[in-house]
Amino acid sequence: VDALYGKITSHIDGARESVQKTVDVEMIKAYWLIGRDIIHEEQSGQLRAEYGKSILKHLSKKLQQRYKRGFSIQTLEKARKFYYLYQQDTMNGKSPTASGISEVPAALNLNLSWSHYVELMTVKRDDVRDFYALEASKNKWTVRELRRQIDSFLYDRLAKSKDKDQVLQLANKGQEINKPEDA
Repeated sequence: VDALYGKITSHIDGARESVQKTVDVEMIKAYWLIGRDIIHEEQSGQLRAEYGKSILKHLSKKLQQRYKRGFSIQTLEKARKFYYLYQQDTMNGKSPTASGISEVPAALNLNLSWSHYVELMTVKRDDVRDFYALEASKNKWTVRELRRQIDSFLYDRLAKSKDKDQVLQLANKGQEINKPEDA
C-alpha cells in the first residue's frame, strides 16, 4: 500500500506542478498582451499618456466586476510596463503601433512566473535585468531569492570582481565556512 500511495501521490504532485506551470506561462502571455493593448489602443505606443490614469481606472473597475480580483490599476500599470520593457525583441526597430505583433516575444523566459517579472521590472538597466532573468531561470530562484540577489547587487559585485566564479558561487550557495579563516 505504501508503494502504491507513493506512486499515486507522485502522479498527483506532477500533474499539479504541470498545471501551475501552464497557468504561469499563460498569465505571462496574457499580461504581455494586456500591456500591448493598453499601449497600442490607449496611448499610441507611449509608456504614459495624460489620460492613461483615467482609462486604467475605468478598465480596472470593469475587469474587477467581471473577474472579481487581480486587475487593480497597479496590476494594469505593471502589465503596461511589462510590455513596454519586453516589446523590443519583437519589433526589430518598428514603432509599437506599426508592428502588428500578435505573439509574445521569444526573449520572455517562460520558466519565470509573473511574480518574477514584477521583481525584474524594478531593475532599470536592460542588460542587468536580462542577467537576473537568466540567472533566476538557470538556478531556479524563487521570487524571494531573486529579490535578495537584486537587493544585494549581485550583478554589480560580479562586474567589479576579478573572481566572478567565486562571487556566483557565493550568490548561489551563500557563505560556506569550512575553515577558521572563512569565519
